[in-house]
Amino acid sequence: MPDRPRRPLGQRARAFVGWSALFIVLGGGPPALAEVPAPRAAAEEREASFQAVVVAQRAPEDPFGADRSVWVLDERALQESLPRTTPEALATAPGVFLQQTNYGGGSPIVRGMVGPRNLILLDGVRLNNSVYRTGPLQYLNLVDPLALRGIEVLRGPGAVLYGSDAMGGVIQLLPLRPTPCAPERGCVNGVELVRYGSAARERTVHGRLGLGYGATAGLFGATYKAFADLEGGRGIGVQRDSGYHDLSLMGTVEHRFAGAASGWTAKVGYLMSAITDAGRTDHLLSSRSLQVYDNTAGLVYGRLHGGLRPLATTGDLTLSYQHFFERTDKLSLAEDLATVQQTTRDEVRVGTLGLDLQLATRLAGNRLRLQYGGMLYHDRIGADQQLRAGGEAQPWTDSSLAPFPDGSTYDSYGLFLLGQADLLRAAGGHLLRLGAGYRFHGTAGAAPAREELPVVDFVHHGHVVHGSLQYLLAERATVAVTFSQGMRAPNLNEAILLGDVERYFQVPNDGLRPERSDTVELLGRLRVGRLTLGTTLYQSWITDLLARQPATWQGSEEFRGRAVVHTANAREGIVRGLEGEAALALPRGLTLSGHLGYTWGEEIVARGPDVPMTRIPPVFGQLVGRWEEPAARRWRLFVETSLRGAAAQSRLSPEDERDQRIPAGGTPAWMTWNLAGGTSLGEGFAVGLQLQNLLDADYKTHGSGVYGPGTNVVLEVRGAF
Repeated sequence: MPDRPRRPLGQRARAFVGWSALFIVLGGGPPALAEVPAPRAAAEEREASFQAVVVAQRAPEDPFGADRSVWVLDERALQESLPRTTPEALATAPGVFLQQTNYGGGSPIVRGMVGPRNLILLDGVRLNNSVYRTGPLQYLNLVDPLALRGIEVLRGPGAVLYGSDAMGGVIQLLPLRPTPCAPERGCVNGVELVRYGSAARERTVHGRLGLGYGATAGLFGATYKAFADLEGGRGIGVQRDSGYHDLSLMGTVEHRFAGAASGWTAKVGYLMSAITDAGRTDHLLSSRSLQVYDNTAGLVYGRLHGGLRPLATTGDLTLSYQHFFERTDKLSLAEDLATVQQTTRDEVRVGTLGLDLQLATRLAGNRLRLQYGGMLYHDRIGADQQLRAGGEAQPWTDSSLAPFPDGSTYDSYGLFLLGQADLLRAAGGHLLRLGAGYRFHGTAGAAPAREELPVVDFVHHGHVVHGSLQYLLAERATVAVTFSQGMRAPNLNEAILLGDVERYFQVPNDGLRPERSDTVELLGRLRVGRLTLGTTLYQSWITDLLARQPATWQGSEEFRGRAVVHTANAREGIVRGLEGEAALALPRGLTLSGHLGYTWGEEIVARGPDVPMTRIPPVFGQLVGRWEEPAARRWRLFVETSLRGAAAQSRLSPEDERDQRIPAGGTPAWMTWNLAGGTSLGEGFAVGLQLQNLLDADYKTHGSGVYGPGTNVVLEVRGAF
């Protein structure tokens, strides 16, 4: 990798420790009317941990009986899968396709939607902010999977419950919780973990410590990861500038108030991660350009949870603060692809204050359930740009083209109501259920004037609704028809950004409207003996999609050798798809499972023939065979084999055809064969082993800028006390 300007290690470490100390002092926490129960340690742990999912209703429910398409990865499955990153933990989720522009990133595509069109929550707190780019994003990698006890995914719009951005789906990340102590007793516990992966010489070290006394318990941990350049499959070789470093911190303290009949609790927690030197090379050969990212993100939150039993109501009040930092160094290289000719450094800082209130009331003997509340998030942005000619020894020069003016702000707020009513309860477990919801959502953005650009001030208000009709037959069948609206308000990245974006020069446009979608979904699940089947058929009509369109800057259609564009409501389209899942439990601890996803997207062109929608994934899925020691004892063993793959995607939009990350003619089909296994001795010691891509296939997922690992041996050793 060529030399690039960067802060000295000591300066970066001091900044990281400084932010960590600030987060510990401030405190803060997110909404969830009831927590997903902690997985049990007994043999029924896996089945029990799947008995509640929160993301679809903001309240616990059995996923088999949910009226929406949901998926849960529990703590045990998360540990056994040995995910390198949180995005890769989602790679096996039904209906979720993973795109990777670089090895330090990972952007899930849910029902054709990518980037800020999918909402990411951490324990109920929104992580999406107003500078998220329109396309694929690497920011999900800023959450350490070793700090999580589970992941939930809602496929399809979630705008009524969560507001803007929840168009394709909602990804809920559930952090680890401290282990409670016996009354009037203290307790100490901990976990140490080391992991090695051969394809990128991964070195991961993780430790956490739990402390508590009586009704108060805390959990604190840290993770350090280092990755060398990734070696791809057969014939690909080592991919330059793909390695990076990652340091994460986590902590949470929970207190159960004594004598609180309705279960009043308070929680304070924080998570933080810093990724440094993550390279992006998809424009290296075409334009001799290399981008290197440093990202830091931290969240501190506090939550008060309690109930009013006479009113059959429970609630959560959450206060949060987030800090987001991104430094992007864009290096222009000489023909040798090593000598730095010029570096453009963009820095963006976002501070976000959030307030969430959620209430739940149960009426008519639990036949009517209401979820209602509101939220307010306030972003404040700072940014600057500097230039440097040549290598690291040259001085920086300030530029007047910072991507955002200092002091820009963005507010997101809303109120919602969602109800479920049991219309019919008949003998034999027959149940007919009606659901309906409404949300008012608003956003407001403002930016100070800057050279040649006036003050920007815009406000958007919108309304979205949801309706469902569901039939359930005990635990044997579920059929549901739903209508859900999604929306995404334009953010500051689209309305006021000024500067280079990939191969374009983007200029502001504050005359934007929110994107909207209307989705009809037909869902069915069936359980016959040991066989469980599930399928979902959906279609979305999308209007006012935001996309780049030609524009001018200073009277010219080009600037710095790049075409000038702005973001506009330029597209409408249709997305439809089919998702299928199956699982068969066989005797003697054997199980077979698999899923398949198909997505089709078409952009409606007013003057001319319709074209494929951009970034639509191909048919993809996986097939898994697993054997697990069936006896309920402290010693446990499992062995698993899987096939993961995707069909070719040659149905490309005009934007896809210009994308350097997609080969000419489309992305070829691919498949990997993988083996995994592990053993544990009680709760104190565990070993996990994975042999990924055993046939050393050379592949990349559609739209990715980096090839997947070649044959990769991952070994993890975990100890607990």
